[in-house]
Amino acid sequence: MKIVIFASSKEAEMEEPVICDRDTVKVDESKCTGRTISVAPYVAKYLKDLGYYVIVVDPFAGDYEADEVIKGTTFQIPDEIVKDNYVLIATKHVYDTWAIIKSILGGAKEIAVVMSLKRAKTILKRVIEAGIDKDKLRKLRIPAGLDINSKNEKDIAFSIVSEILMVTKGGTGLPLRDIKGFEKLLEDL
Repeated sequence: MKIVIFASSKEAEMEEPVICDRDTVKVDESKCTGRTISVAPYVAKYLKDLGYYVIVVDPFAGDYEADEVIKGTTFQIPDEIVKDNYVLIATKHVYDTWAIIKSILGGAKEIAVVMSLKRAKTILKRVIEAGIDKDKLRKLRIPAGLDINSKNEKDIAFSIVSEILMVTKGGTGLPLRDIKGFEKLLEDL
């Protein structure tokens, strides 16, 4: 399975500095701040190490361990790139709305978004105003990742990769001791 990571190595304020249509994004770099730490490079590396085919879309891409990197302040993403794939959106406010709409309309199998619920409220209103049905938003994984009490980018990336593994491999996310019946084993001793 392919994993598509929409990312940004720079950050934007609450308003997204983009001009876009269904397949094309043009980022106004003057409205984006300097390089910031992101979970995206760690997620890409971890997934690549696990054998996934990783595509990173980052207008300001530096070094990513990925199979493909799409960069530049103007880029096109045809539906075929997201169709039936797992998509992670970690755009740091640069093109959140477009990436969510593109992933939904492009037929992504799963969509996880690195975003607070406060930010999600703003972005999802925009997505609904753009004509996306609320029922299609129910499958979004916001915020992305499993609860492992992550405090830094590497931990957050690990929680996101754990969720991707759970979803793509059909796991439950529950502790193995509960699934395998450790308590029963103790009772039977």
